[in-house]
Amino acid sequence: MKQSWGERSYQWISYAIVGLLSVASLYPLFYVLSLSLVSEQEWIQRNGFIFIPFHPTLIAYERLFSGSTFTNALWVSIIRTVVGTLSVLTMTTIAAYVVSRRELVGRKLFVFLILVTILFHSGLIPGYLVVKELGLLDTLGALIIPMLVDSWSVLVLMQFFRGVPREMEEAAEVDGVGDWTRMTKVILPMSKPSLVAIGLFIAVSHWNSWFDAFIYLNSPDWMPLQLIMRNMFANANVGADFNPSLVNNPAERVSTESLKMAVAVIGTIPILLVYPFLQKHFTKGMYLGAVKG
Repeated sequence: MKQSWGERSYQWISYAIVGLLSVASLYPLFYVLSLSLVSEQEWIQRNGFIFIPFHPTLIAYERLFSGSTFTNALWVSIIRTVVGTLSVLTMTTIAAYVVSRRELVGRKLFVFLILVTILFHSGLIPGYLVVKELGLLDTLGALIIPMLVDSWSVLVLMQFFRGVPREMEEAAEVDGVGDWTRMTKVILPMSKPSLVAIGLFIAVSHWNSWFDAFIYLNSPDWMPLQLIMRNMFANANVGADFNPSLVNNPAERVSTESLKMAVAVIGTIPILLVYPFLQKHFTKGMYLGAVKG
């Protein structure tokens, strides 16, 4: 079918707008990456504005990984994200399956209580006191256990589980399976898109969180990468922690800004690498979660 001049113009304008928005979105990331690949000498010579490095170098990354503090923080973030995401998905899925059962006595009350936790939060001080009384201060559990159940995800999964064809569950009941087998063998395989979408949200939340570590942790052994990044951007003299002044060759020195940008790159790339592999399920899960129920 031949398109009219107006339709072609509309498409070209749409492509131009999307292209400009894409460039505007990618430019900050490209600038941060470029700035992390320059030495202190080039950074000074070009007055700190670098779009394409003339002499790219990995000195900033070498300085970061040469220190145990940064390496330990990176591992803490990875462990927190993996363990936290799996734990939240497990607990959230179980809770959603339970409240999705229409035969559950008091189901509306449970759903109401879940809604209350979404609308009203306990506050910073009560939350700190709970973590303290549980003996979780200065432990990795302080970063995982308080976020163990995501109420919003419970409601989304509940609606999705209720949309699973009843015939599938009746067939499982005829075979004599219990609730656990029905959930793991029937419900969850059909709910994979929603689980992936929610899992990605939870993983991003764990990976980017730093304020809870700032409140609950004093020992540097359990500080995640995002808290280290926050401290680096808040402290203008953070470069001294990696001893850049001890390097005699000016071309091998690294500026504080390059160190900060290198941390930002390392803190951003893992999530960017995960998303393309989950994009298909993520998009499908978002649409299904929006229309089910």
